[in-house]
Amino acid sequence: MNKELIGSRMKEKRIHLNLTQVELSTVCGISSRYYSSIENGRNSPSLETLIKIAAALDVSVVYLLNDRIDEMEKRVNEEENRIAQLFETIPKNLKELVEGLITQAARLKVLLDDNWKDILENGEYEKFSQSENQTPYDRRRPIVENYDNRDKTYQAIIKQLTELLPITKVKPKNKSPLLKR
Repeated sequence: MNKELIGSRMKEKRIHLNLTQVELSTVCGISSRYYSSIENGRNSPSLETLIKIAAALDVSVVYLLNDRIDEMEKRVNEEENRIAQLFETIPKNLKELVEGLITQAARLKVLLDDNWKDILENGEYEKFSQSENQTPYDRRRPIVENYDNRDKTYQAIIKQLTELLPITKVKPKNKSPLLKR
């Protein structure tokens, strides 16, 4: 358990809710001094206290404990910016329409990257059996199916975005006089 991470998440949510440490500690039924020590990363709360704090902040315990969330959101934001730049020439009247597509594409791309790393590390197939009495056989890992489905959806979204790009006319190149016969 990363005490500093939990504390910073608690503080961020508390400030977002416009609450003081005293107000939040009162709702949780703990002293403001103890709450402050948790929020500042000096103490680790018990699971019972963490559940109370999460409820008071209207977040899940997983949110307070999981550092993967911030990292994933950062990667999604970076990918969103990258995709938005690629499709910046989409007409302004369609920008609101494509915002959701860009966000979805960014999320899918991050998930695809993570799935691909897992497939590379753990392979495409695994030994599987329905019971102890059955001889294990090779089966395609569920993550591979997941990857394929996400990839199809990602490609469909990118195709939709590409179709919204304005058509640009390409000037034909003049043939070099040396090539004329």
